[in-house]
Amino acid sequence: MKRELPTSESILNRFFIILVLFVAGLLLTGTSSQAQIYEPEGLNMPGAWNTWNNPPANNLALASYTQVTGGRVVKFSTGIQRWQTIFSVAATGGDLVGGTYEWLFTSGPTGSPWNNKWSNTNATINTLQSYTKEGAANNTLTLTNDKWYTMNFEDAGYINTRAIFMETSAQPVTISYVSTPEVIDPGNAAVIAVTISAAPSPEELFYLRYSTDAWVTSAAVPVSVSGIYGSASIPGQVAGTVVSYYAFSSTITPILADYDLYTIKLNSNGGTNYSYTVTTPVPVVTFANLQNPPAGTIDLGGVFQVSGRVEIPGLTGQPVAAPGLLAWVGYSSTNTDPATWTNWIAAPYAGPVLGKDEFSADLGPVIPTAGTWYYATRFSLNAGSYLYGGYSVTGGGLWDGTVNISGVLTVQTPEVPMFQALENITVAAEQSVCYNAKQTITAGGNGSFFNVENGGSVMLIAGQNIIFLPSVTVVSGGFLHAYLTKTGEYCNSPGIPAVKDAMAGGNSPAGSGTLTVMVYPNPATARVTIDLLGVADGVVSGLELFSTRGNRLYSQTLTGSGTRSLDVTGFPSGVYFVRIVSGSQVQTRMLVKQ
Repeated sequence: MKRELPTSESILNRFFIILVLFVAGLLLTGTSSQAQIYEPEGLNMPGAWNTWNNPPANNLALASYTQVTGGRVVKFSTGIQRWQTIFSVAATGGDLVGGTYEWLFTSGPTGSPWNNKWSNTNATINTLQSYTKEGAANNTLTLTNDKWYTMNFEDAGYINTRAIFMETSAQPVTISYVSTPEVIDPGNAAVIAVTISAAPSPEELFYLRYSTDAWVTSAAVPVSVSGIYGSASIPGQVAGTVVSYYAFSSTITPILADYDLYTIKLNSNGGTNYSYTVTTPVPVVTFANLQNPPAGTIDLGGVFQVSGRVEIPGLTGQPVAAPGLLAWVGYSSTNTDPATWTNWIAAPYAGPVLGKDEFSADLGPVIPTAGTWYYATRFSLNAGSYLYGGYSVTGGGLWDGTVNISGVLTVQTPEVPMFQALENITVAAEQSVCYNAKQTITAGGNGSFFNVENGGSVMLIAGQNIIFLPSVTVVSGGFLHAYLTKTGEYCNSPGIPAVKDAMAGGNSPAGSGTLTVMVYPNPATARVTIDLLGVADGVVSGLELFSTRGNRLYSQTLTGSGTRSLDVTGFPSGVYFVRIVSGSQVQTRMLVKQ
């Protein structure tokens, strides 16, 4: 049966109604200028299959639920606006009987249900096709007995539109359950479980449709079904991503767009969709060690730099230390579990190395006594539990006492003390002494004295400080030189006199057999006079000139006592040592060249 076009009067009436409803919709909702079919008039499907009754009250599968009580053509307002009906075809007992039929999509008021029609299409099963608004020819469709059909009609308003008929061997099943994951870490796929109401027909396919941008874009992944149970994996996302999803069934594969029009059944959590948020993982220390050194030997108070490394995926290996990460170096006199140690010093950040943070501290100054000591590293993230680092030749790791172990430090009593206090000391004539300290020398003070008499010679060598208090006295003709070493050379270096006990004394008379040496003027600019006394006639002595580094710069053979002259014009300004060796006697004098 082919329906005639509506009259001009009905067209005007329909236009007026549509215009009023459209304007009213804009005023009331303000949501969209895209019109849809007037919902009270709904969508009907009259045709030869129901003797062209319209509205199709004689076949509820073809009637709009808004116009016929119990009508099964229903509207879906989420996603693509659409109308849907699902019906069975059988020789007996079905909604329709198999065969080829002419029919129309229509919408209009009860008194004029033919006002709008969509036609002009020979429908092909499982194919989304276009339908012409007010097309000249009826639609046609061939139905097969013992099949079920799902029809989706795109509600684009009163214009040309699209529709599809999907065929299954049995009534489409419902999707009864869709799971929600509790924790999904960044980059990990989310496995979603799906349960359906019964074993599906072979044509039914199941999908999860998901979005990571509030449905601006979306994609679908297939659900693998066995019996009534299935699962699908949503690809991994970055931390903080909100993933929304729902499950649906279809007969179409693949589906890359128009998901709603290809949907038979869906479970969208009551229209709100399911969702989960990719976690921002709590930072975790995955590696910590004692990096270097495995062992060492130092003098008491010496430098001993200890380093350790730690890794926190995503945080370490940056120009600044990982936030909340602290490090220590600890030591103990017993080789026990570092967790039982009480001596720890903070280790500052040293820099990034191969994705790890390295920390380092000088353990030397805090070791209290000479002996054997054991050391390890300790780390804490955000004030959490301590993790202890051990050493191994393969890179180390968390301390376990067997593979990753503590370092071993041997501390010796130093030949050069850290501090030297010179109190109640007189350096007499002909004495040449040297005092040293790796850190500080203090002369005088505390009610004591430090005196250098005429002919006496003193050298003070310190690593950091030399302090002279008011009770220090140097008599005319005495010599006192003090300097801070930057090369680690102290009194026991070659050419520098060893420390001697200071004692009162005077010049020995000539010929007494005691070697006496006097060097003047001192400081000198050109020539230096050397008086040599106490050497018997004919006895040979050696005169040598040394730098402070112990390099011999000049030598000469002398015979007997007497006065000699030494030209130092060609030597740079600085401190030198004049050494006289006569038999078993040795005398050393400092000389300052200006």
